[in-house]
Amino acid sequence: MDMGVTLLILALLLCGGNARGEGGGTDAARLLREAAAGLYSNPKEASSLANQALKLCDTSSPDSLCREATILYGEAEQLLGNFDLSLRVLHDAESLVDTTDTPTLARLYMLEGRVFSKLGDYPRSVELNDRATSMFKSIGDSASVAACYTERGVTLLNTNEFVLAEHFFRKSLDIARKQHDIRTIARNLNNMCLYPGDSGEKLKMIEEAITINKHLDLKWSLGENYNNKGKQLCYAGRYREALDALASALSYIKEIEARELLCDYFEYMAMANAGMGDYKAAYDNMKEMTVLVSELQRRSRQRNTELDLARKKDNDLRLAAERQEQEYQIGLLHRNLWILFAVVVLGSVSGWFCYKWYKHRKNFQIFEARHQRDQAEKEVDALKMRQQQLELENAQNMLTASRQELTGFAAFLKSRNEMMERIREMLKEGYKMDSAEIVPHLKKINAFISSYASHDKSSQTLLLKAEERNKDFMDRLMKLHPELTKGERNLALLIRGGLSTKEISMLLGLESKTVNMNRYRLRKALDLTQDSDLYDYLSSL
Repeated sequence: MDMGVTLLILALLLCGGNARGEGGGTDAARLLREAAAGLYSNPKEASSLANQALKLCDTSSPDSLCREATILYGEAEQLLGNFDLSLRVLHDAESLVDTTDTPTLARLYMLEGRVFSKLGDYPRSVELNDRATSMFKSIGDSASVAACYTERGVTLLNTNEFVLAEHFFRKSLDIARKQHDIRTIARNLNNMCLYPGDSGEKLKMIEEAITINKHLDLKWSLGENYNNKGKQLCYAGRYREALDALASALSYIKEIEARELLCDYFEYMAMANAGMGDYKAAYDNMKEMTVLVSELQRRSRQRNTELDLARKKDNDLRLAAERQEQEYQIGLLHRNLWILFAVVVLGSVSGWFCYKWYKHRKNFQIFEARHQRDQAEKEVDALKMRQQQLELENAQNMLTASRQELTGFAAFLKSRNEMMERIREMLKEGYKMDSAEIVPHLKKINAFISSYASHDKSSQTLLLKAEERNKDFMDRLMKLHPELTKGERNLALLIRGGLSTKEISMLLGLESKTVNMNRYRLRKALDLTQDSDLYDYLSSL
């Protein structure tokens, strides 16, 4: 009697849940329509609407609404510059798509390829884009093939392959014009203005894209258009006009809070200010861009995202094993009820027979469940090995970056040595000249030295790159010794990199005696004893 009441209550709860699901589905569909309409006008609001729709969906039984809400949410976060979150959401969407749903799977691969391109993993981006292109071609979806060509062109732009990138943009543009797809037309016209060329032709292209996007009220696209217009005006040397275009871009960027577009804005502002001779403003723009780039496009973030995905797969396998165990327990409960009924009806003999059969079946199912659990544990071990491999690749990438940095230092030092040797030769030539020739010769030497003055910026650039690549070391150093000056921190970084006193003096433009005095002051600031080695101490941090 109690069991019957329990089953009745469960049935009522399920019916009530379905009724709520139907109302929630209607609201979710409305929210999704609003999110899709405003995706490129206000991606922040589109992300919020898609997230609300996702909460209304019944994720225990995925349907087209739940799947579309997840994909739209991931695409909106990508436009906002939240690439790691976008990648996680798109990965979740894959679990909601049937393997036979080719159009949706291809769309997911294209979007994931776009995110990997933003994160700097271009081989992975090309692999996913090629897969999506093949699938769209197999179903004859020309519009989506054009979109894939556009994404492929953007990836090629990031690797500075401008000719091949324009080839893909023009292929996409031809398809879009045949189908009168004005949004894709505007996007390709915009993308062909991302690199130098015939500035007059490219400015006409960007004006056409702006006209289309204003008609469609796509604020994200307009922010990108005005950014690229400013860039093309810089290429044309029209810096004042470039600043006006970038001011228009900033108004759209602030309205929709698109961090990726803000990064491009700072880069193009630096180009314009540098072209006008305002190097301080250009430096400030580049500094703000560097901070933003470190947040949006750091390769270690991509590796961390991949590790998170591996851990999520690990958890999914564990949950699947637990769900299977629960289903098995429910099955056992049903069989127990049947055995009880059989014992009452058939009597003691029939009950004994059914009990023996049940024990045999139970042992078989336990054996099968254990086998499946062992298989799941093997898959978990394989995922752990993949995680370790990714961590090793991350460490190798950091080592490669450090080697590139040392190569830059070496190139800079070689340049300085060549300059000094040239000056020494010119001085020797002056010894042989008479008084009438010596003054012009000295002016020639002075002009030669001035031509190398611009190379001093190289040392600052190298130091900035070294600080960025050794950010963890600099953080630990400042935590232990917060009173260190900027010069002392730079000196500590160069000593830790293995540079000699002579190399440091050439890099910083100081005398060796001054560098030795600075090393002495650094030892005092670090509170080291005479027996302590400065290099060993810095390497241990």
